Amino acid sequence: MNRLITYNPCAAVDKPRADTQEAHFLSPAEVERLAAALDTQPPYGLMVRLAAYTGLRAGELAALRVRDIDLLHKEVRVHLNMTHTSAGYLVGMPKTANSKREVPILVDSLVVELREYLTQHPNRSDPDAGLWPGKVKGHPILTYDRPFDPKGFYRYTFKPAARSIGLPTLKLHELRHTFATLVLESGAFDMFELSRHMGHASVAITDKVYAHLRKKDYSTQRARFSAYLRGA
Repeated sequence: MNRLITYNPCAAVDKPRADTQEAHFLSPAEVERLAAALDTQPPYGLMVRLAAYTGLRAGELAALRVRDIDLLHKEVRVHLNMTHTSAGYLVGMPKTANSKREVPILVDSLVVELREYLTQHPNRSDPDAGLWPGKVKGHPILTYDRPFDPKGFYRYTFKPAARSIGLPTLKLHELRHTFATLVLESGAFDMFELSRHMGHASVAITDKVYAHLRKKDYSTQRARFSAYLRGA
């Protein structure tokens, strides 16, 4: 306001925009086909089901710890996020305050699968242990002594599995779109509840991306307009 400079130094900076591109999504049958293709490399099939049925972001999914699976309340605790930097992977707080949340697990079979998985997890007694195993570099061997590598998983495991079931362009983020779509089509959540469980900064973002999926009932308006025309 003191006008000490004659131009705005932020003028050339692009403002962040919500993801308003058309949301692609899988049917429940396609989710299961993809997960089944990855069940040959456990726990990757479980990871796909968890992503598709909770809507977690890739970084949130990768950062999960043993303590974050709350089987008592059938919830996933999202309090961390993994990002890739020039120094490697960093685990820190989620991207926004709204991203920190508890997401209900709506699929009973997924609760059962998570319980079985945690029962055999070698670090199940350590609440801070990573939920997913990593790979030994240069080998297909999985070990819980190494951190999970999201980029490696996407490139060398997820994409080949997607191609094998006829979905060569599928992206991991589209599992998040799948969750939102299935929730709205089933009526499990309204738009406000969906926004909260997806960790969006506001319901306006959720509505912008998924409004076309929300079922609308125009029966009241139809009856009113028809009555008007009859009386005209």
